[in-house]
Amino acid sequence: MHKQKRASAASGRVLPFIQDGDYFFEKGIKAYNRRDLYTAKKMFERAVTFQPEEPSFLCQLASTLAEIGEYEESNKYLLNALEQSGSDLSECHFFLANNFAHLGMYSDAEEHARLYMVIDPDGEFVDDTQELLDLISLETGSKSSSLPLSTEEELIKLHDEARQSIERGDLPLAQQQLREIISNHPKFWAAYNNLALTHFYKSEFDEAMDVLQDVLDKNPGNLNALCNLAIFLFHLGMDEPGGKLVERLKTVHPMHPEHRYKLGNTFGLLEEHLYANKWLQSLRKSSFVYDPVTTHMLAVSYYALGQKDLSIKTWKKVIELDPEGHVAPFYMEKAQNGELTVAGGDYQYRIPTNNQNKPKKDRQVKAMEHIQQVRKGLEKNKITHLILLRGNKNEEAYETLRDFCLRKEESLLVKEIAANIMLEHQPERVVELAHEDTSVEVGTASEIISMALDVLLSIKEMGSTLDEHVLFYWAEAIKFAEMTGERIFDNKKAIAAAIDHLARKQKGRSTQKGIADQYEITVSVLSLRIKKLIGWVNRNV
Repeated sequence: MHKQKRASAASGRVLPFIQDGDYFFEKGIKAYNRRDLYTAKKMFERAVTFQPEEPSFLCQLASTLAEIGEYEESNKYLLNALEQSGSDLSECHFFLANNFAHLGMYSDAEEHARLYMVIDPDGEFVDDTQELLDLISLETGSKSSSLPLSTEEELIKLHDEARQSIERGDLPLAQQQLREIISNHPKFWAAYNNLALTHFYKSEFDEAMDVLQDVLDKNPGNLNALCNLAIFLFHLGMDEPGGKLVERLKTVHPMHPEHRYKLGNTFGLLEEHLYANKWLQSLRKSSFVYDPVTTHMLAVSYYALGQKDLSIKTWKKVIELDPEGHVAPFYMEKAQNGELTVAGGDYQYRIPTNNQNKPKKDRQVKAMEHIQQVRKGLEKNKITHLILLRGNKNEEAYETLRDFCLRKEESLLVKEIAANIMLEHQPERVVELAHEDTSVEVGTASEIISMALDVLLSIKEMGSTLDEHVLFYWAEAIKFAEMTGERIFDNKKAIAAAIDHLARKQKGRSTQKGIADQYEITVSVLSLRIKKLIGWVNRNV
């Protein structure tokens, strides 16, 4: 033995001990039990490499992937495990159902949940599966998916017009528009919630409460209505019913990112910082991770919970997302100097005013203004408006575009788009653009932005809604082209299809083959654009 060790040392080799699938699986279990999920993932992946046909290894890896939010990858291993074992592993259907639910693919989630109930009616997860089916019912019950496509598109357009009226402050017109929508589409719950907000902004509190109660009578699980009701109750001094409703909201576990955002925002406004932090953190695997407003709220919740270093790190991320913004630098300086005391109003994405030192109830009135702002997402209403102005080559449209360019509060992207359209209309006229504390003259239209606007129009013509998901990937494609010099917009169909596909994946199912067929391009051409865009988006994630 002694000679063997010396020979090994002389040759520079170490005699290995046996490492097989069981060895790495055990190491993975130990890491999993101490909640070191990324190490556990690595160990389970190695175990599967040694024994790819072992269902227990596949299931444990899938479970770990799901816990870190990699639901699609988790599903791949679960389906593999089912293939290896036939249909013996009923729990795979339960885990698949949960993963599909988190991905917003509710029909697939329901299918696997019901399969589990049929295969294993007395199984360990029967109660959990029934609860999941109930949640899916609540989630899908608030959607008007039974509407024909053309009717649904028209409804979305009318609702966007009403929201624009709210943002302009024309509340009487918004109320008229929303009442008309409700009259024609009595199950379109979003219109009720916005109508309630218009009453609240006009201090018509009884009317606001009546509208919310109407929603909840017809659709008892409507989360937006419940959240708005909680805020209304506390504002009106009705602390006891408000407190009971907040406790009820603490037991809600929504799957859709929009609903998680609504809970995080509501808990923040009501100074329930622990729950605000929980739901805002849960959005880190969604497109909300790129939203400076959401990231700011997460930073505020960290600070309120005493996690100062983490809050400062998160505000630094806000500065990366919104380099021209003043909110994060203000809060970061206050936090570093120990001068920050968090209240509900601090969850708003603005520098607080002196009257934020008023009592809690007064601050909540101010906080309601934030609900209008966060609904704008990635400036979708404004960009849609700008696209319409692009088609109107008259002096009135030109003056409206000029107004966009001179607003200091507008995002730089919106102003660049407005300036570009003005230069398309009248290339001989220099455009003045307000930027920070000065103004910049722009004399030449950007080829990238012009092509990008054509791409957005192509997506719209294909029947896709220009929602926050589409505009997020579209804006990232512009940054990618500007900062890398890649001519990603040269093939208009390909980049439009890539943006459309990625946006649809955020909301549910989409296949590259289906999108490629729709846009009349090859899957390989589409796949190349998707990989480039995803690589750019994930560069700092």
